[in-house]
Amino acid sequence: MRVCNVCLTHDPAFGGLYRSVQDFSRALSAPIVSFDSGPLKYGEGERLSVEEGVSVRRLCCGTGWLFRDCHVMSAATARQADAAVADADLLVVHSLFRGHATWAQAWAKQPGRRYWAVPHGCLDPWGLSHRGLLKRLWLEARGRSFLAHADRIVVSSRRSLEKSLAWIPDGRPADRAVVVHWPVDLPRLDEGATARAAFRQQHGIPEAARLLLYVGRLHAVKRPVEMVRAFCEATAAASQEHCHLAIVGMDGDLTEADIRAAIPPACRDRVHVIGPLAGADLAAAQLAGDGFISLSFQENFGYAAAEAMAYGLPVILSPGHDLAHEMPALAGRFASGWLLGDDAQATAVAAIREFATASDAALAAAGATGRSWVAETLAFERFRDRLTALV
Repeated sequence: MRVCNVCLTHDPAFGGLYRSVQDFSRALSAPIVSFDSGPLKYGEGERLSVEEGVSVRRLCCGTGWLFRDCHVMSAATARQADAAVADADLLVVHSLFRGHATWAQAWAKQPGRRYWAVPHGCLDPWGLSHRGLLKRLWLEARGRSFLAHADRIVVSSRRSLEKSLAWIPDGRPADRAVVVHWPVDLPRLDEGATARAAFRQQHGIPEAARLLLYVGRLHAVKRPVEMVRAFCEATAAASQEHCHLAIVGMDGDLTEADIRAAIPPACRDRVHVIGPLAGADLAAAQLAGDGFISLSFQENFGYAAAEAMAYGLPVILSPGHDLAHEMPALAGRFASGWLLGDDAQATAVAAIREFATASDAALAAAGATGRSWVAETLAFERFRDRLTALV
């Protein structure tokens, strides 16, 4: 079976989407055809992706409103795409709302060809509330047919599946719509003390302080401003002033300046806006933390939270983290930290206060539970074997 991944602008700047497409490529030994927005940034033809060493063929979607973002695929681009997947039997189509999906459906009308749909949260009600009219028009005009003819519809969590079912036509949804958890590597922790100490020293965080870490794009959907406000309210008392917050991430529709402006003067020496980190620098931040927090409205999978748990950090997560609802519970309580019941600030404040006053042993136990769950459930080998079986 010859498999090919199809996606929009395969670029590390797209974070979790980029990572998951890379993982599909590695697991299925399948090249990537990327329909890039506007003029090509990376050159024509085949190119190796430095991050994972997988083959990426980049096709320019052209200029002008209709073609630039692959809203509609031009005839010339369609011919190039047909040639790029000429030897394929199966296309794995990532994301919706663009011409790459309708092109793939047309391609699969030939005998012996099929395609999978991987929505990546496109069918989440929160996402559909933004530019919702255009998205729903596309779903009615093209999307329902695209999903109806997909050989598989692959989602990363049970909650994502539940949200998607409203748009999956009747027939065999239980057979075709499947949950496959994305993989997360389990890092070694035995040599992390040096990196932990160096990160804290670099950013003025006392070694004895309890550090809560946020990793993610600075975007309104992830609610970093609300997180800062909740943290500062929760740790205003003298008994909680040993607690610090480190914010790691690149600018989105919010900037580092916006976040700093939201920090009350009394809290400015305990909230550290770090900026984007990657590789060993990001690992050092994870090793330096004592817990992780995300109050995001929507996390279809939530790589940042899953990686934090892989590092053994207890987590404070909003109800929008779909994957968290599958994690272990003990005595009816979320066992890896705090899974909030709602998005109210008071709820987040209460959880942060509990984090600030919890014993080291309690935090270590919650972190160990999460790390064990990641090791068992999110192993790359399990992901690869599941996809291979579906193929």
